[in-house]
Amino acid sequence: MSANTPLISVVIDNYDYGRFLPDAIDSVLAQDFPKKDFEVIVADDGSTDGSRDVIARYGDRVRGVLLPRHEGQAETFNRGIAAARGQLVCLLDSDDAWMPTKLAEVAPLFDDPEVGVVQHWLDDVAVDLRSLGRFHPAWPGRYSIDDFLEARTHFTATSGLSYRRSVLKQALPIPRRLFYYLDDYLTVRSLFVAGAANIAKVLGVHRVHGGNWCARGLESPRKIEVDFKMRELFSQCLRAWLGQFGRELGPRYVAREELEVLRRIVLYEGLESRPLAAWRVWRKGLAAARHSPFGRFRLASLLLAVASPTLYLAAYSLYSGSDAVRDLRVRLFPERR
Repeated sequence: MSANTPLISVVIDNYDYGRFLPDAIDSVLAQDFPKKDFEVIVADDGSTDGSRDVIARYGDRVRGVLLPRHEGQAETFNRGIAAARGQLVCLLDSDDAWMPTKLAEVAPLFDDPEVGVVQHWLDDVAVDLRSLGRFHPAWPGRYSIDDFLEARTHFTATSGLSYRRSVLKQALPIPRRLFYYLDDYLTVRSLFVAGAANIAKVLGVHRVHGGNWCARGLESPRKIEVDFKMRELFSQCLRAWLGQFGRELGPRYVAREELEVLRRIVLYEGLESRPLAAWRVWRKGLAAARHSPFGRFRLASLLLAVASPTLYLAAYSLYSGSDAVRDLRVRLFPERR
């Protein structure tokens, strides 16, 4: 590596988020990390809202990769990562931001040559950066591909992910049609060849606002339809990787995936005001799910979705944001390991 090559490339993806972009860029430039050791790349997906004026204001402190037209998040990251020169690549969505110690805490974990991915917690916040107090998973120090294949992994969102570039390149290009599960796509593919190190600490914030496509994704039939398409695309990629590396999904992964699909179909039918169809879907899932404690929990909770999707989503929001409620569920309906 030459003296002019940065250790870390920070790739910020942006599309018409000019109102948030300065917070993202400033949070990188304010890192407690030697300025000569990182570069900032903003990959802009054909924005028309003044985002490019924002990028230009930073001069040579930021390198712009400007797509001539709107191509989608996958292609935006493909172009931005392709321009990266660093040994490590850290991803940041333009509506998110980092804590000042992010790079300093992430970089040393890559000293272990077995580590290809580092992830940390993100704090969900409102537009004004007020914390929404969401749940953070209990992480072990490391994840391997075996953990993923047995459904023992919890992944952070894009802005909490960093990769060894030599590992990340093996996952590229990201399929252009993929935008749900884009971050999972990169992380899971990386796990087939390297381990993931987990930092159980909040080192960034993830804005939840009306423009997030994935926000409140279970509340919209349209978003559930798109989710199914993206899940199938991701599953196609996963099946190809399993064949390539001679691996198989574990029974726990298969069971959890079936339960997730069951939940989405029941909600979809309920949100479309078809309670009888939702009930029939629930009944079909009864035989497969009732034999595990977590399956019984999911079935019981989905009865509420059959009766009232609105009440189910309110209860799910409470469950997702409360450590105490989740702990109670684990005690009453433990998951098999």
